Amino acid sequence: MSELAIEAVALRKVYRYYPSPWRRLRSLLGGDASAREFVALDNVTLRVPKGTTLGILGPNGAGKSTLLKILAGIVEQTSGTLVVRGAVGSILELGAGFHPEFSGRENLALNAALLGFPPERTQELIARVEEFCELGAYLDLPVKTYSSGMFVRLAFSAAIAIDPDILLVDEALAVGDAVFAHKCIGRVQRLRERGCTIIFVTHDTATLTQICDRAVLIAQGNIVADGLPREVVDLYLIRVAEQLARNSSDSKAATIHVVGARENTALPEKRFGNFQAEIVECSVEGADGRSLERFPSGTPVRLRMRVLFHRRVENPVFGVMIKNRNGVEVFGTNTHLRAVKSGTYEAGERAETCFDMPVMLGAGTYSISYAVHTADGQFFDYRVDARLVEVLGVDEAIGVVNLPVAVTVSKIHDEETRFVSDLAAHLFPDAPAVLDMTERCDRFLAGEWHAPESDEIGAYRWLAREGLAFLSRGTGSVLEIELETHAPDADTRPIVVALYVNGVSVGELAVSTSCARVHRFELLPEIIRAINTITFSASRVWSPSQFAPASHDSRQLSVLVRRIAML
Repeated sequence: MSELAIEAVALRKVYRYYPSPWRRLRSLLGGDASAREFVALDNVTLRVPKGTTLGILGPNGAGKSTLLKILAGIVEQTSGTLVVRGAVGSILELGAGFHPEFSGRENLALNAALLGFPPERTQELIARVEEFCELGAYLDLPVKTYSSGMFVRLAFSAAIAIDPDILLVDEALAVGDAVFAHKCIGRVQRLRERGCTIIFVTHDTATLTQICDRAVLIAQGNIVADGLPREVVDLYLIRVAEQLARNSSDSKAATIHVVGARENTALPEKRFGNFQAEIVECSVEGADGRSLERFPSGTPVRLRMRVLFHRRVENPVFGVMIKNRNGVEVFGTNTHLRAVKSGTYEAGERAETCFDMPVMLGAGTYSISYAVHTADGQFFDYRVDARLVEVLGVDEAIGVVNLPVAVTVSKIHDEETRFVSDLAAHLFPDAPAVLDMTERCDRFLAGEWHAPESDEIGAYRWLAREGLAFLSRGTGSVLEIELETHAPDADTRPIVVALYVNGVSVGELAVSTSCARVHRFELLPEIIRAINTITFSASRVWSPSQFAPASHDSRQLSVLVRRIAML
C-alpha cells in the first residue's frame, strides 16, 4: 500500500446540548445530567494514500463538514485515532479565520504569523495570494465589505499559497463565480500533478467525477460507500431519488427500485425508479434508422426511447445524458428544459421521444443514459449508462458542450413506426446544391474527410474510410460525383465506394484510375429531400508511407473527391 497521508480509524464525534445555558453550567459543575447527545460521526474509518484526490458526497447534515474539521485539527474527535502526515491547507467555511475589521492583506499577514511563517516569507506569500485572487484594490479594504465570492477568492488563494501537502476543500468553493471556479479547478489539477493529497466535499457530481480518483458517500455520520467516483455518484443519485419519492406530495409516488447490470450483456447499465412508467426500448441510431455503436465525430444521430405508462401521467419529462469514460457529464437535456409539452398518457399508452443531434465530440468512448420522470424530480425510470458508443475523430475534445438538439415527442398508435429523418434539414438549411470541396464546404462535411488541397485542376479532398456530405436538392434528380484515386495498387485492387442518399443505397463505384471521372446517378424521387445526406463508404484505405518508406505522409486515404452535386 502507498504511504498514507491520512489515517483515521473509528472516528466518533458526539455533540452535547442542553435545554438552557443554566443546565450547561450545572453540568460543568457536575450537578446536571440532562444533556442530550447528537452523534455527528460514528465509527468512520478512512485511509487516504498520498497523492490521492478524494471526493466526499452526502446530503446536508450527513457529517461531511464535521469530518473535514477533524482532519484539519479545528475540531477534536470524541473517540478514535487520527494521524495526518504533512502540512494542511483548508478552506472549510466562508471567511473562517478572517477578522472582519482587518483588510484582506492584514488578514493574510496574521494567518502567515499563526502558521509560523518568518517575516521575510510573509511578503512572498501575500504576493502569491494577491496574484491568484485578483482582488486588486479590494485586498486593502476590510473583509467585512467583501461579497461571498470575494471571501472565497481570498480563502482559497490563502489555502493554496502555502503549497500544502494536504488540501481540504468544503462546499464553500461552489459560491465562487464561473471564471474563478474554472481557475480553481486548474489549480487543483496542478496540485494533483505535484502529488498533493486533496479531499474535496461537494454536491457537484460533475466536478467530483472530473477531478477525483476516489469517492466516499456519507449518510447519518457513517461511510456507506467507498470506491470509484462514477459508482459512488450513481448510488448518491439513487438515494436522492429515494428521498424525493419519500418527500413527494403525490399520492401515487412509490418506492424506488434498483436494478443492476443486465445479464448476458457487456453494457454496465444500472437502473432505478418506481417503474410506474417504463423505458421499454432505447437506442442510438443513424440517419437510416440502423443502430450505431461506432461513428465519426460530427455524425448526426438520433437518441430514441419508447416508454410504456402504467398509470396516468401529465407532461412527463423525457431526458438523455451523455458522459465520457470518466463519468463526466458532457451533455444532457430533457423535454422540460427544451419547453416541449409531452402530453398526457393513460395507463397502457406508449410514447416515443427522439433527440436528434450532430455528435460534435472528441474521439473516445461515451455512455448514454435515458430517463423519464416528473418535473418535480419523481423518477419513473432512469437507465444509467444504457448504451455505449465510440466516437471517431481527429481532434481531441474534453469538457461540457451545448449540442443543437431537435426534440419531438409523439404517441405511438401502431406497432411499427417507419424512421424518416428530417434532421439534415434542421441542421443544414442553407446547404448548397454543389460542393466544390474548398474551405467554404467545411460546415457541410462530416466524418473522415481530410483538409482541402488544390492542384492545376482545382480543389479536392481525400476521403478516408467514411464521410458524409449535406446538399440541398437540385432542379432534377441526379447525383453527380467527380473522383479519382492515386493508390499505387488500385489497378489490381480497385477501391470500391458505396454511396447512400438519405440512408438508401444508390450504387457502388470501383475506382482504379488516377484520372478524374464524373459519375452520375439517377435518384428515385421518393428518396430525395429538401436537404440530403450523402454517405461515402470506401472498401479500404491506404497510406503513401505504406508504398514509399521515405514518405512522412501517414494519412489514411481511399479516394480523392473533387466535386459533389445534386442536379
